[in-house]
Amino acid sequence: MTRLLLVKQGERRVWVAALVDEDVWTYVGNTGKFHRNEGVRDDYFGGNEAEYGEVGIAEARRLMADGVGTVDEGRLADSLARWRQDADAMDPEVVFASMVADLA
Repeated sequence: MTRLLLVKQGERRVWVAALVDEDVWTYVGNTGKFHRNEGVRDDYFGGNEAEYGEVGIAEARRLMADGVGTVDEGRLADSLARWRQDADAMDPEVVFASMVADLA
C-alpha cells in the first residue's frame, strides 16, 4: 500500500514522502523523482523527530510545485550526485499510479 506524507520539522516543509510498504521515498525537486530515504524511514518508524501528515495526490503535486523537497545544490552536492545516478528512482507519476491502484 502506498501513502503520501508531508514531512515537516517545525513549520519547515522538508519533504513530500511516499510510504511504499516498509520503504520511505522522498521527492527531490532537483531531480524531479522520488528516492529511497533511509534516514526518513528510520525517523518515521522509530525516531519521530519530524512530523508526518498524510496528503492526497493533488496536495502532493501542489507541494512539489511549491518547491518542497528542493535542496541546496552547494550544501548537498554529494547527495545530489548520488540521487542523479540513482537507477531505482521513481517518477512521481509511478508513485501516484501506485497509490491509485491501491485504492481500486
